[in-house]
Amino acid sequence: MSRRIERLRGLMRGEKLDGLLVGHPANVRYLCGYTGSNGLMLVTLRDCWFYTDFRYQEQIKTEVKGCRKRVLVRDLVSHPPPEWARPFRRLGVEENHVTLGRFKQFRKRFPRGRLVPTRDLTLELRRTKEPVEAELIARAQRVTDRAFNDVLKLVKPGVRERDLALEIEFQFRRQGEVAFDSIVASGENAAKPHAGFSDRRLRKGDALTFDIGCRVRGYCSDMTRTVFVGKAPAELRRVYEIVSEAQRRALTTIRPGTTAKAADAAAREYITEQGYGKRFGHSLGHGVGIEVHELPALAAGSNETLAPGDVVTVEPGIYLPGIGGVRIEDMVLVTKTGYRNFTRSGKDLLEL
Repeated sequence: MSRRIERLRGLMRGEKLDGLLVGHPANVRYLCGYTGSNGLMLVTLRDCWFYTDFRYQEQIKTEVKGCRKRVLVRDLVSHPPPEWARPFRRLGVEENHVTLGRFKQFRKRFPRGRLVPTRDLTLELRRTKEPVEAELIARAQRVTDRAFNDVLKLVKPGVRERDLALEIEFQFRRQGEVAFDSIVASGENAAKPHAGFSDRRLRKGDALTFDIGCRVRGYCSDMTRTVFVGKAPAELRRVYEIVSEAQRRALTTIRPGTTAKAADAAAREYITEQGYGKRFGHSLGHGVGIEVHELPALAAGSNETLAPGDVVTVEPGIYLPGIGGVRIEDMVLVTKTGYRNFTRSGKDLLEL
């Protein structure tokens, strides 16, 4: 934790900040290990403080590392601790995670300093995964693979999307947590990239998309597979083959130095050539870590370049309104020479 805080100070120096308020839960967890719901950090170039309330005073004794700890009786904005009286020249706040009301409160509290909305510096640090982080992500994916392959045994006409989703999430909670709201979408629902799940019952010929992820010790997995209930309709069979080839082409680009837009283009150009370009409307993928959406973004408009330690999804899809859709998603770690695929579930077309 101390090394992470020191790396953050390096970014702070680059932004000419002599202090930074960190309150986004994922960032706080990354920097000091705290997993509760109410926590705030003040990081300066020499010191670090962590603040919470009575509910977490026992929890922080074992979780919080690398910081001085303060349990506050009252709100720290209205009753600030002594270190807040320092004459900060430039005190950063996370502009993507602070409400306007909270920012106004902070601004009143620091009349002698300049409160500076700051980009998410901690998120930038989180992008490069340490070996222990990569292993936790791999472990979460192993849980996800097992849950997916187990639930396939339950797929048959008449089963509700909801029942399949609940079975998956039950397995996740036996070994960790649910990383995000599961998507189990069949038939016309599979044409909605973020459909969630419903009481719809499976029918013969349905495309059935699972987009699921587990969280183990704070780190997420993310995987999508599309299977078919009985024999796949001819057009959806062709769409499946196109998406599978598009993903294969994108995966071949994953290595240090590849631009995010080039990876996206590898899949997008092929899908466009096959006549379905307008049916692939989202980006190719995204980073995964403590949160299921992190840096880098594999998108046409991205200026980022892949580097060792990035964990990203590769998930092209084609969606046909009123008919169904196909998405195939793997999660990979960028290595020094290429990538390591954490996802083990098969990708051959399945007709169950």
